[in-house]
Amino acid sequence: MAAADPGIATRPLEVVAAGGSAHARGRAIGEALRAEIGGHLRAWRASIALRSDEDAGAYVTALLSDTDFKPAIRQWAPDLLDEVEGMAAGAGLAADDVFALQLLDEEWAYRERRAAARRMPEKCSSFAIASGGADGAPAWIGQNMDLGGYTDGFQAMLRIGPDGERPAALVFTAAGMIGLMGVNAAGLGVCVNALPQLANAPSGVPVAFVLRRLLQARTLAEAVDLVLAIPHATNQHYVIASPDGVRSFEASAAGVAEYRPPDPARVFHTNHPLAAAATRAAPDAWENSEARLASLTRRLGAGAPGLAELQAALS
Repeated sequence: MAAADPGIATRPLEVVAAGGSAHARGRAIGEALRAEIGGHLRAWRASIALRSDEDAGAYVTALLSDTDFKPAIRQWAPDLLDEVEGMAAGAGLAADDVFALQLLDEEWAYRERRAAARRMPEKCSSFAIASGGADGAPAWIGQNMDLGGYTDGFQAMLRIGPDGERPAALVFTAAGMIGLMGVNAAGLGVCVNALPQLANAPSGVPVAFVLRRLLQARTLAEAVDLVLAIPHATNQHYVIASPDGVRSFEASAAGVAEYRPPDPARVFHTNHPLAAAATRAAPDAWENSEARLASLTRRLGAGAPGLAELQAALS
């Protein structure tokens, strides 16, 4: 990974507790991670300028004006939009800038639509392994998050308090984003990986908001209903694990397809669709993704792997 912003000292992963109303928890996150969010935003903009050879400010303005995600967010996850606005206020930043920072996968899709990049990025691998009903055995879920080096040094953990019937959650993120992956107090975990071969759109609910909305579910069945009902803006795989089992969904602007693995208790997934029909990218662009999937399957496809084996498989 590339070096972090020189203004941010190397530090252990910071855990930020955030409870109360959506705006209040966002403000708490913004205040606690003010320096990191500002640094992440600067690094993100510098990365955009390098990749697109455009002025970053003009590019982000175009990204926001050419897309229309907020109507769907207001319908499906209005509290999370309030959280983003609170985070901006706490960090002393413009609300549009912090909202744009949430659009990690959507910016990649937007860039592709502008023909600024054609190469399929090598990104994330994910897995979920059910407990199989064994007494005391855990269900496992995990992934690696292969982001640009500019994000290094801005990692954080959000401890989101309960909100009415919605359970507390522990959410891994990059400072300024509402989430990248997580688990909630009801025992539900969600991990994600991109599927660039599927359709995306300039409207619908962005990935970060889908992730956090799923973590508001109390049961696997509730999360499944949500992922099937939400209008997705971006091509993404969602793997969901709970004490009741594991499920795998390939979502895109064209709809949602459930991937049903040969062993329903074990989901392994990388960056090519296993259930949905691809709409772009030649098969040879999948070589790296297919190799990573084969590696996960070989390492974790049988037996009862422990934490060390899972970590090694993702390495």
